[in-house]
Amino acid sequence: MMQQQLSTKDLLYLKDVLEWNLLASKKAHFAASQCTNPQLKSILETCCTTHKNHYEKTSAFLSGQQQVQ
Repeated sequence: MMQQQLSTKDLLYLKDVLEWNLLASKKAHFAASQCTNPQLKSILETCCTTHKNHYEKTSAFLSGQQQVQ
């Protein structure tokens, strides 16, 4: 299957998404580490894991892309 190339604008947007997910993961991790309520801590840890997974998937996608001029 032939891989489609993304425009510069698309790649920049995906890089922003990558940064947003990394930041959200870090903030959720920090909040979970400060939390004393076990239920809330579990929710925050799930949030952290979700954003981390999105970060990793986006990063893997971007590593396989080439920029179109």
